Amino acid sequence: MPALTSTDIRPLNQRLPPLSGLLDDTLDQAIRARQRRIMIAGNPHGNLAALRVTDSAIDRALKSASLYGKDAALQLDARIAKLDGAAQEAAVFLRISLAVQTQEPALLALTSEYTPKFTRAIRDAYWFYPAPFGPFNDSSDHIVALFNQSAANTELRLLALELAGRRDVKALRPQIEALLDNPSLAPAAHYALACMGAAGEPTRRFLKNVIESNNAALFQSAMAIVAVDSRLLDEATLNRLLNADSDKADDDALGAAWAIQTCRHPRKALDYASTHQELSSALRLRIAALAGYMDGIIIACAAMAASDGSITPLQADVLEVALGGVPVEARCEPNDQAAKSKALRDLILRVCRKSHIPICNEADLGPWEVEAILSKPEQAGEIRLRNGLPLRDSVPALGRAVFEVTHAMREWLYIERATTGQHAFALSALDVTRRQELALMVGELVDDMRTD
Repeated sequence: MPALTSTDIRPLNQRLPPLSGLLDDTLDQAIRARQRRIMIAGNPHGNLAALRVTDSAIDRALKSASLYGKDAALQLDARIAKLDGAAQEAAVFLRISLAVQTQEPALLALTSEYTPKFTRAIRDAYWFYPAPFGPFNDSSDHIVALFNQSAANTELRLLALELAGRRDVKALRPQIEALLDNPSLAPAAHYALACMGAAGEPTRRFLKNVIESNNAALFQSAMAIVAVDSRLLDEATLNRLLNADSDKADDDALGAAWAIQTCRHPRKALDYASTHQELSSALRLRIAALAGYMDGIIIACAAMAASDGSITPLQADVLEVALGGVPVEARCEPNDQAAKSKALRDLILRVCRKSHIPICNEADLGPWEVEAILSKPEQAGEIRLRNGLPLRDSVPALGRAVFEVTHAMREWLYIERATTGQHAFALSALDVTRRQELALMVGELVDDMRTD
């Protein structure tokens, strides 16, 4: 009996034998891993270490499934037909990922079929795959093909533009620039060019018009653009954005703008956050972490010491980024408030001594106040801390803390890399882990070369 296939798939040099149940188990594991990834990515308290577990599981399963060729495609087609909800979305993601990985000729047809209902699954499959054969061999041919064949479909063209930006497909730059006068495609085109570091005066005008007009519909696009290339946001427009009394955005939407302000003017941003309680607690904590001034860290730790229970992931971000770690006493449950307070104070005093920040004689016994801990607050106010040490470089290194902090804090660290380095940096905190880790490795190499 001839084999049944849903579509033609390019033959592979190796193909696994149809061992009973093995392919089923592989696909089951992949579907569960994809569902876990969605939960972790959607959890504001998730981190890169957690994403790594699910991404590695999906990568392994997809590589194994690709060796089954047509059999894997058939199995996924059957599952998509009978599943629903989150499991069906996961199966669609894997089906498109498999088609990308195996360079399946029917990829574009599958994309057109599933995009209306499963846009996120399609985007992630194109964004994350194919899994490269080497660290620097990350093909984007499937994105070029999608762009070239999506002219008559606005939904697919918008998807192609987003993907071209996220994957930095510079080969498409001329075609993207030609879309800047198209009202329905211009925001996505500006974003793609910004990710490539190729946005210019047209994009600056676009940002200024969106911000000055309080255009809520386009505001998210504007913030996505400045998050990857803050050079496009001048000081006057940034100040207008942060000081405007507008209903167009809440604190979360303004996160990228506050990250840029903290990178450009850390002391000014911290002083504002310390005196304006209308800012959300999450924003104030991220500003304290990125600014890295000891007075802001003490204020944050005082709140941690006074609270019942273990510290929150947002509070842990401050300790990870600025002080280089989180005491066990602050994380554990059940939590002893006195032990937590002592551990936090010991950490602060240890960092102060190591960083030559003068402290009071009774700093270990006094109240949780800046003046009771720091003997010369004005001198400490000139020192920024990162990973428990004074920050000396203009472009802070992305260190170990990147794996532990929350998605939002990691996004701020990526924005900091772009802002202080004066270049585009389009890495997303929700990108596939292997790509984030590669960027961290390259960044570490650059940092080491700069310090030699």
